[in-house]
Parts: sequence; C-alpha cells; structure tokens
Amino acid sequence: MKNKRKKDPYVDRRSGEDRRVGYDLDYFQEGGTERRKNKERRGKGERREDCIPVSDWTSVCPVEDEDDSPDEEP
Repeated sequence: MKNKRKKDPYVDRRSGEDRRVGYDLDYFQEGGTERRKNKERRGKGERREDCIPVSDWTSVCPVEDEDDSPDEEP
C-alpha cells in the first residue's frame, strides 16, 4: 500500500512578522523553556476545512485525487 501522507504545501501560510518562529531542538535539550505565546498557535479559523486533527500539532486531509487510491491486487 502506498503512503497516503503527502508533503504539506501549507505548513506555514504566514509571512513577515506574523510568521511562526522556529525553534532549535538543542535549545530545549539544554533546558530552554517554551517561549511561544497563544497568538502563535492556530485559531479555529485557520484550520483547513475537511482536515482531521491527529495530534496537537498535526492534521491529515482527505486525498481527492483518484490516482492516489490504494493499488488493488488483480
């Protein structure tokens, strides 16, 4: 079966000052604290329609292209 998850072209739709800030994993491994504020988290209006949340930070969207359907055995 093919992996249905595709690269998300909309990972960060923001730009400029409103863009989410990336953090280095080393920062947290060395005892750094979470610095994000609520405004950096997605609001309900930002979520993509028809997508299903699978964790606090990830969602999956249905595949609409029939060419991506699972291969059938003859």
